[in-house]
Parts: sequence; C-alpha cells; structure tokens
Amino acid sequence: MLNKLWKSYLKWYYEYSGFTIKTDRENLTYFRDKLFTSILILTLALSLLSYIPSASIAIALDKWFVFYIDTIAILVMFFLVFNRKMHLKTKKTIFSANLILLSFALIIDLGLNGNGTILLFMISVLITLYSGKRAGINCVLISAVFYGLLLLIAYLEWINFQILSVSSIEILFIVFINNILFGLLTVLSVSFLVDRMHNALLKENQLQDELLEKHRNVIIAKEQAEESDSLKSAFLTNMSHEIRTPMYGILGSAELLKSYHIEDEEYQEFVKIIESNGNELLDVITNILNISKIETGLMKVRTSVFNVNNSINAIYNLFLSETELKNVEFTLNNFIQEKHSHIFSDSEKLIDVLKHLLKNAVKYTSSGDKISIICSFNSSASLLIFKIKDTGAGIPKDKKETIFNPFYQVDIDNKLGLHGSGIGLSISKAYVEMLGGTLELESEVGVGTSITFTIAVDMRKL
Repeated sequence: MLNKLWKSYLKWYYEYSGFTIKTDRENLTYFRDKLFTSILILTLALSLLSYIPSASIAIALDKWFVFYIDTIAILVMFFLVFNRKMHLKTKKTIFSANLILLSFALIIDLGLNGNGTILLFMISVLITLYSGKRAGINCVLISAVFYGLLLLIAYLEWINFQILSVSSIEILFIVFINNILFGLLTVLSVSFLVDRMHNALLKENQLQDELLEKHRNVIIAKEQAEESDSLKSAFLTNMSHEIRTPMYGILGSAELLKSYHIEDEEYQEFVKIIESNGNELLDVITNILNISKIETGLMKVRTSVFNVNNSINAIYNLFLSETELKNVEFTLNNFIQEKHSHIFSDSEKLIDVLKHLLKNAVKYTSSGDKISIICSFNSSASLLIFKIKDTGAGIPKDKKETIFNPFYQVDIDNKLGLHGSGIGLSISKAYVEMLGGTLELESEVGVGTSITFTIAVDMRKL
C-alpha cells in the first residue's frame, strides 16, 4: 500500500512540475537526478509530519530559535518543491545549503544532545548520492570548518554558545574530529559503492545489448534457415511433381509395349527393366515429395476403419517373393486376434511404414539370413505393436541416431553396392509419431537389426 501511495505521489509531482531528465538513461547523472527528485519530495512529506510536533515542543520549551529555523527550513522546502522554473542543479545547491545551515543552527542551539550532528552526517551522505563524491567531501570540509570555528570561539571565549558551556573544549575537539573522520569515511564508502553499482549497471546494459544483438542475429538466421528450408521443400515438391508426370507417361507406354512381341523374350525383358526401374524411380520421387510435406507440416493424417490383419498379410505377401529370390527366410507371427483387427487409423501410413522397414531389412540381408515380423495388440494401452527383426549386416553404434536423418544411408561408401534415397527410415519415424506411436531401434554389426514401433488406435468393429 505504501509503495502504491509513493508511486502515486511521485507521479503527481512529475505531472505537476513537468519534470523531465534530459540525460542518457545509462549516465550516472540520470540516476542522481532521479534520486534527488525522490529525496526532495520525500523530505517535504516527512518534514510536514515532523514540523508540527517539533515546533510545538520548541514553543513549549521557549526554544524560539529552533522554531524559527525549523519554519524557515520547511518554507525553503516548499519553495524548492513547488518552483517549476528553477533548474535542478540550483535546487540541489539550495536544498543542500538549507539542510547544512539547519544542522549548524541545531548544533549551536541544542549542542551535542540535539539532532544537529546526525542531520549533518545524513546530509553529507545524501549529497554524495545525488551530487557525487566531490560534493560529499566538500560537505565534510564545510563541517570541519564549522567545527573549527566553534573550537576557536570556545578557545577565545568570544561568544557563549550553549554547546560551548556544557562541554569542555577537549571533549568537543575529540567529538568533532570523530564526526569529521566518520563522515569522510562514510562519504568515500558510499561513493565507492555508487561507482561499483554504476559500473555493474553499465556492464549489465552492455551484456543486455549484446544479448539483444545475438537474439536478433539468431532470429535473422532462423528466418533465413526457414526461408531456405521452405525454398528447398518447395523445390523438391515442384521437381517431384514435374518428374512424376513424365514418369507416368513412361510407365504407361511400357505397359502398352508389353502387348507387342509377346513371343520375343528379350524384348519383354527390356520392357520389364523399363517398368521395374520406372516404378523404382517413381517410388523415390514419391518419397521425396512425402518428406518435403513432412518437413513443411503439410502431411496430414487421414483416418478410417480398416482391417489391419488384411494389410499385414498383403505386405507379407508383397515381400515374400523377393525374399525367396534372395534365399532369405521370411516369417510372419501375427498375434492380433480377429476381434481386434478392425481399427481406426491411417492405413496408408501404416502400410508405408511396414514397406519402408521391410525394404531396408531385405536390402541389408543376404542369402541364409532371416527376417521376421511379429505383430501384437496391447488392449490396455490401445496400442498395436510391430517388431521387424533381421539377421543382416547391422548398424554401427555411431550411426544409430543419424540413420533417421533424411537422405542418409549407413552404407555411405557404397561398399555393399546398395541403392536407395535414404529417406525411408525418416519417413517411417515421422509417420509413426504422427499416428501417436514410438519407434525404437536395436542393432549390432554382423548380428542384425530389430525395429519395434507402436501405433495408437481406436478399436472399432465393423
């Protein structure tokens, strides 16, 4: 509540006086001027609270000198606060002089038992804060001159001040010396602290500027990377479409050519090569188009009810002939019961995942190796679980993470003479995650590879 009241009070004064600080906000002068403004209006508020009781007591004790100097001091405060035209530097000078003279007057009239010495010490600290070390030291020197004059007057017995009659000159000398030294020490300490805080603030501002600059550079780099990535994806998409169109023409023509020279085996073999390589190239183009859609977020999940067992059997039969040609043992262990076979998911993406993973398994196995598919259903978690295991070449440990990057192949040096775009695994992983599942890989060079993935499904009976 007090904080809110103070901010309201400060805001009112700024609006009233039209006070503005035309200084760089990182400059120490800015903070000193800001501090002085706060001290000025706060001093007026506190002076008003203390004036009435102190003036009343002064009158009751017949201390008219104290009453007069207190009244003059608070009138000066009113003049400084509500004067809109006076320069801030002039206000600082008058404010400092007003409190210094008030403290001198209190010391002369009330002696060491009053609050004059405390006020003098306080004003030296305040002056150091809002005007700097030199002004604070000057305040201590003025105090030293004042104390020296009092001692000289006491020694020569010129004037019989109250303070001089209640204490011996020796005691006054010790007290004054201690006050001067303590005031000087405090001024230097406060000045050192202000300088360190200012340097820390400048350093912090510098670091913030550097951080903002780095942040801007990161944003620019990010935008450039996103633009480059978008251009790359757009290029791949456009090129895929442009290439697929003539490929359909080539494959259509190859289909027509098959009806000619049926008895010519060599002719039919050439047509078959055209058709086979055309389909392989079309698959590569389709994969490139799909990975570009995945990277740009254009790939959508299209769900429907289908029989997952039928899809699994179709995929198994699709690769069975190819594995037989390579003399690779290919087995299917499907534990999904018929009552759980109808699911709600994206059948095309599930089939694509199985195709890509089995294609890799066949690619990296040779005669005498084994490939197996194990399918099961976790009813409590509504997850389909697939495990594709082979006894092929295996994957080195340092390649297990990078193989999921687009266009990456384990056989980089082509030592095995293998072909492919290297995006099947990245597409499979992306599809599995889009279908609410996970994909895990275990592999050892010379032993084989095992890939387990799950699909989250909504079980529905037709």
